[in-house]
Amino acid sequence: MRLNAHWGLIFQTILRAIVSPGDTHLPKAYKAWGKQVGTKTASPERALLLAFGYPVVDEYLSGRVRAAQVASIARNTAFNILANIVNVLVVVPVFLTFLPAVYVLVWAGAVLTLIGLMAYSRHRTRKNKIEIASRRALTKTVQRATMLSSLWAAVPLSAFYVGDPVGVLVAACVTTGMLCGGGFTLSTVPQAAIRWVVLLYVAAVASLLIHSGPGMYTLMFLLTSYTCAVIGSITAAAWLFASHFLAESELEQRGNLIALLLNEYEEKTSDWIWETDSSGNFRNISDRFVAASGRTLTQLKAMRMVDLGYSLDDTKARAALRKLQDAVNAREPFREIVIGLNVNNDTRWWSLAAQPVYDNHGSFSGYRGVASDVTDAHRANALITHMAEHDSLTGLGNRSWFLNHAERRLNDQKRTGETSLTLFLIDLDNFKVVNDTSGHPAGDELLRQVAERFREISEGKVSLARFGGDEFAALGRFTSDQAAADFADELVTTARRPFRIGSRDFAIGATVGYTRRQNASDSVDDLMRKADIALYRAKESGRGRAIAFEQQMEREVRERRLLEADLREAFEFQKLSIEFQPIVEARSGKVASSEVLVRWDHPTRGEIPPDVFIPIAEHAGLILPLGDWVLERACSVAATVPELNSVAVNLSPVQFLEPNLVDNIASILERTGFPAERLVLEITESVFLKDVGSATDKLQQLRDLGIKISLDDFGTGYSSLSYLRQHRFDKIKIDKSFVAEIGERSDGLAIISAVIALAHNLGLEVTAEGVERQFQVDALRTLGCDMMQGYYFGRPDPNPMQITNISKEDWEERSPSTAPRNPNLRSVS
Repeated sequence: MRLNAHWGLIFQTILRAIVSPGDTHLPKAYKAWGKQVGTKTASPERALLLAFGYPVVDEYLSGRVRAAQVASIARNTAFNILANIVNVLVVVPVFLTFLPAVYVLVWAGAVLTLIGLMAYSRHRTRKNKIEIASRRALTKTVQRATMLSSLWAAVPLSAFYVGDPVGVLVAACVTTGMLCGGGFTLSTVPQAAIRWVVLLYVAAVASLLIHSGPGMYTLMFLLTSYTCAVIGSITAAAWLFASHFLAESELEQRGNLIALLLNEYEEKTSDWIWETDSSGNFRNISDRFVAASGRTLTQLKAMRMVDLGYSLDDTKARAALRKLQDAVNAREPFREIVIGLNVNNDTRWWSLAAQPVYDNHGSFSGYRGVASDVTDAHRANALITHMAEHDSLTGLGNRSWFLNHAERRLNDQKRTGETSLTLFLIDLDNFKVVNDTSGHPAGDELLRQVAERFREISEGKVSLARFGGDEFAALGRFTSDQAAADFADELVTTARRPFRIGSRDFAIGATVGYTRRQNASDSVDDLMRKADIALYRAKESGRGRAIAFEQQMEREVRERRLLEADLREAFEFQKLSIEFQPIVEARSGKVASSEVLVRWDHPTRGEIPPDVFIPIAEHAGLILPLGDWVLERACSVAATVPELNSVAVNLSPVQFLEPNLVDNIASILERTGFPAERLVLEITESVFLKDVGSATDKLQQLRDLGIKISLDDFGTGYSSLSYLRQHRFDKIKIDKSFVAEIGERSDGLAIISAVIALAHNLGLEVTAEGVERQFQVDALRTLGCDMMQGYYFGRPDPNPMQITNISKEDWEERSPSTAPRNPNLRSVS
């Protein structure tokens, strides 16, 4: 729209937006435009008025335009929020130097509150896409813009009134930026944008008048020109936005009309016409019909449409034939009945539509209709349905298909009163290791082989599905608990046999949880939940086994959830504590280190051991904040006890998976001032099972900080030696189960001796845990163990100062020790 063509309309519209931005009723001056409401012609004048919210088109289109305007602003909300927050962070510290803190903080709080409302509105808009918006939505936008700009208008007024030089400079910069940025961001809703700009302009002018000085009128002139330019740009942008929307709407209407005409044309020119007489036999048969049917003209004259349909033996096709026969018998019109037929040994699918025909006397004389070959579409739909219900990798049913299938099977059993339906959930063991070590192609091939093995043993017994990843499910009828247990064991056994992929053999395994339908009221969700509980129990019991659901398990799950809730509360209200257990040098008897133990004294259950609540914390997603709290608390306390050479803190495998692990630990050390060289992190072999790829890098980064790494519970895993070769450690800890066997089994001492010799050859320090008897101390010292810990040297104590003195007199009498020294021990200080 040219400015000189309708400048009066433009200026009037802008003026009304300044004076009364929420008013969208057509005034008398616009009465001529009001008569055109509902017309389809897109004109520049109508686009301008529509952009400013005036009802110059039908309400549906106006609502769509308003929704588009609001959505456009919502897309920029993130930038608006960021700009407001940055400006608040700049203004607050400066203004606190010359204004009372309460005024500044109240102002900042008001701004942040409005920003929060903007963020909430944006979140709701993104979650529920708005197609049509009411006038009230625009009014809210204008009101929020007015309130926020009013708050920002207070910035220059306050700064210029006080006259603080820095405040004046900051206020001038912020006001200029907010005037331009806010105006352009809100430009799709010009009422809000213009109100925003005008309020800030008025505040800026008033500020200049308050703090009058040299060049004041020059600054006012520049400010006025900039403001006019911004308002002109806002008007142009809003007009262009509405013009495009009107043009697109008109194109959409034309497209719908064209589509309607094309559909009518396609319906009138279907593949071929067919007719029947009153008995249903074909008549007036066209050459096109003869070619499509694969029959001769003579054959077709003696046939009916249902006779063609019976040439194909297919369940869905026969169901459509019954529908066709019912319509013909009732002499009703029908459409889109898809029948199947055999055409020259090829399956074809026809879509039929027809109307009954009556003669001049009103007697029924047959049918006349059209037929279309929809074979390609039918096959495509069948393929899409199959793909939607089946796993593309293994060909098994997917989760959606399985649940629907289970629902049908369960309904069948409810009608017959049976209770034999059994649901199995299957998880593969160590599948992630295959993916991580050999790549995803090897993992995919493994899944295909697993599915094929399961398919072989399941033939005629159960229906199989793959839920995704390494999760499978099965459903079948089993008349006894023993029969179901035998099949579950068969699943475990067949998955335990090695799989050959390329030139390598992979041994994985499977864990199975299953349940038989026990109650008449059981739903599919109930069966899934019970099988999942059984699967969880099987995993907890060591994997590679099958466990049936028992009612006691459900009670334990409820108990676990209650314990989880109590743990969350205990952590939130700081009801957990830490204690320090002494670690002594075998040769000198001096307390050189300590292990940090987290304690939970439950108000009704008493003391709950870590091996009970730590797995709950891992499962509940609480282990990361809990681990950080333990580490920070331990470092803070130990920093006050220089007598301890080091402090050992256990690191959960879940914590080790955290990508920001190294940065978090470095941050804790920096906050507490605890030297990294005095920190020992204890990890177990399960860390490497869950984080094969980045474990070495993380360990090296931790050691680069100066932190020592100890391999805990050494000897209890199945591949400890390979981990010692692949990764660098400073210490290893002999599990207490081996120490407890000293004096009871001769092979226990042999294992400990071998571990100590191996560690010393690798330059590692050895700590034995669980020492409780004098003869254990003597044996470990004789074997050359470097460090020992256990109740023999004292109970854990919240105060690390209390553990630095050993209370055992006989231990004092035996030091200094004659135990062998570790000749290859690396310097780790």
